[in-house]
Formats: sequence, structure tokens, C-alpha cells
Amino acid sequence: MFKNTFTVISLIALPFLLAACASISVEPGTAVATQQMPEKVYVETFSTDGDFKVDRDGQELVAFKKDLQAMMVAGITTDLSKRLIPAVAAPKGFHPKMEKAWLMRGRFTRVNQGSCLLRGAIGFGAGGTKFETQVEVYDLSTGDSKPFYTFSTTGGSNAEPGALPSLATDPLTLVIEAAGGAGNVAHGVTEDATRTAREITAELSDYMYRSRWIPEDKWIKPKQYSD
Repeated sequence: MFKNTFTVISLIALPFLLAACASISVEPGTAVATQQMPEKVYVETFSTDGDFKVDRDGQELVAFKKDLQAMMVAGITTDLSKRLIPAVAAPKGFHPKMEKAWLMRGRFTRVNQGSCLLRGAIGFGAGGTKFETQVEVYDLSTGDSKPFYTFSTTGGSNAEPGALPSLATDPLTLVIEAAGGAGNVAHGVTEDATRTAREITAELSDYMYRSRWIPEDKWIKPKQYSD
């Protein structure tokens, strides 16, 4: 009796778990027309002055943030280079000069690692992660000190691998995990970083497509945020 009831509940719950699994979307900000397609994109280390709710403090929190910064830059540069345009990490102390390139700066506005146990055992959003960033893009060919393009990303993971299929073998996730070094960043946050990197690529692709710089077959439609 109990076994049959559990099976029925599981079958009913599965579609909701799959729907609520994980998602990162883009919130449009400001966009000003710029004159030309860049030859490459520099990606600076994202600021970590936002709201962090993780199970670390002191030096462990410092290490967590440092690893997350490295993972985000690795994810963005790898995905951009593979799917859209050459991208490199801006070196420490980078001083932009006028060239046919863009500079991306970002900020982690909210990182909540949630609860792995609740995500795996319950789902339905319980224990979900939250991962939000703000992004600014500068056109170095103009010498303008203001970004011509801004947007935000928001989302998170509601179901934990084990209950559902994992991204553990995804090539971009593996790159991001390797950049983290000591493995200080929780698994759910790592997957959020992977999805965020892909949505940032998609958003830049959308801008380039709307500017008629790339053909439709290179256009990657971003997931637009909706309330």
C-alpha cells in the first residue's frame, strides 16, 4: 500500500520537479547603439560585494568568493570563444586602451547556495539556490568611460542531481569546476555559474544579431526574465 502510494506521488511530482529544475534568465538593462563588431572581448573579474548566503565565513568565505570569480571568468571566456567571439580574461591591473574590442565588467549581486539535502529530497523549489549578476559592457574603440550595454541575470537551481540528471559531464561545467581549484564552491552554485555564462553569451549574441553583425545561424536567443 505504502509502496503504491509513493509511486503515484512520484509520478505526479516528476513533471513539477522537471519544470522547476533550474533556470537562469536575462533581465534587459540599457542598450545604446555602438558602431562596430568587436574582434574580441575582455572579461574582468566579477565583484563580490553583493549578498552572499553560503555555509562559510572568514577565510573560507574569502576562498569561496575567489574560486567563484575564477570560475565565472573561465566560464564566460570559454563559452564566448566557442560559440560567438574570441574572449580572454583581462589581466590583473588591466588598463583599457582604444582597440576594436569590448570590455565586460560584472558583479555578483546575490549568491545563495541553498540546501543540497532539501533540493534532492523534496524538490518543488525547497532549498533552491539563487544566483544573480549585473553585467556592464564597454566599447574600447570609442574610449567612452560609460557602458553602452547593461543587463542582469537571475535564476537558480531547485532540484539536486541525484533526483534528476546532472550536468556533471557537461564540458563547460567541467571547465568551470577546474577553474575553482580546491572545490570550495557548492555543486548547485557551480551549475548556476555554467548557466549564467551561457546566458551572457546568448545576450551578447542577441545584441550582435540585432545590430546585423552576425547571421541568424549564429544567433543564440537568450531566456528573457518574466515575473
